[in-house]
Amino acid sequence: MQAENLARLADMIPDTSGVKGDVTMNVWNPENTLSLAYRHILKFSQVANFEPDEKTKKKIERLRSLLQEKKIKKNIVTEEEEEILEETMLVKKYNEKLQNYLNHALEYNAHRVNALAAKDPAAVHYWSINASILRSKVMAAKNDWITNGFKEEYDQIAAFIAQVEGRSMVTLKQQYIDDMEKARLTGPASGSDFYYSSLIPGGFAETDNGWTKFSFSSSDFQSNYKFHSESGSVSARAGFFGFGASGGVGHEKQKTERKIDTSNFSLEFKICQVPIVRPWFNTNYLTSKYWRFDKNNPEFKDNMVSDGETPPNGMIPAYTTTAIFVKDLHLKFSKSNSAFVDDVENTSAETSVGWGPFNVSGKYKNNNRELDINAHREGQGISVEGMQLIGFKCHILPKSPDAKPNIEDWV
Repeated sequence: MQAENLARLADMIPDTSGVKGDVTMNVWNPENTLSLAYRHILKFSQVANFEPDEKTKKKIERLRSLLQEKKIKKNIVTEEEEEILEETMLVKKYNEKLQNYLNHALEYNAHRVNALAAKDPAAVHYWSINASILRSKVMAAKNDWITNGFKEEYDQIAAFIAQVEGRSMVTLKQQYIDDMEKARLTGPASGSDFYYSSLIPGGFAETDNGWTKFSFSSSDFQSNYKFHSESGSVSARAGFFGFGASGGVGHEKQKTERKIDTSNFSLEFKICQVPIVRPWFNTNYLTSKYWRFDKNNPEFKDNMVSDGETPPNGMIPAYTTTAIFVKDLHLKFSKSNSAFVDDVENTSAETSVGWGPFNVSGKYKNNNRELDINAHREGQGISVEGMQLIGFKCHILPKSPDAKPNIEDWV
């Protein structure tokens, strides 16, 4: 189930619309899959046909005659003579001695496995006593294969033919098709096919090795202070025929204002980049100059894997190469506002009246103070202890197919 889920996730084709720079963030558009597009490319494409020179052709023909021979056989249904290919005596002897060697080698390994399992004491004793004899039977069968089964000659012939034909683009394309078929699995729950993909290393989530810790914090502070003061006084004095009077009034007013605004932000997490491996997906074929879509197929003849433009368009304009994970995410942000207002008001008065030896005086004083304090604070945060997939790194394909114009023979 997990293998299927990962394969589905790695099978997406990124949305390349709006990609004009080196770094772009796009949302996944799962309308097409990488495996489907790649399978269609292999199925409906043609490759350049490179023929060996005449000398090599004749040598291959001679070597093939050592492995296959033509015989005339009468068809029992139509009673007509037909030409068929049969194995030569060299091939028959090779296969006979090969099978004999394999039988002895399997017998040797079976006794060895039973002894290593140690479930049967008799098997352990049999191996300890007869191991050298069993090994001698294997070596004798191999020597018989070499001397009487034409092993060296057959291997040399097969190696030469494989080397010449292995350089063919037709053979290479067939190898890519086989690689894709070998990677095809069937999901036990969905019952549908998917193509095996993996993350390297597989145990990255179980350890902190390879994870990079990132932390960031920011704080802003703004303060405003105002002070205002006013003061004033009035005095008077008078005297007449021994009678005197004096008076004075004083007033002072002070106002203090202070505002403080603060904001805080902090972010902390661990990040890891994990490569995606798809053993069935070969980009060398897509970027090769020796393939094209079949020109006789009206549906695919004008298709492009990637047009190479900016932004690119096509069947596979880009593909994901790396998955980006984060864990232990802690995000905090807060904001506070405070205001302080202090009003102080003082009023004082003094009066004095005197006549002759008599004197009367009075004083008056009044203090007023008003203090206002306002404060507001907001705080929020996000914490994710588990692991999250936040995105992918992608590789943009160049123009494909981009076949060489001088190739004339396509298959």
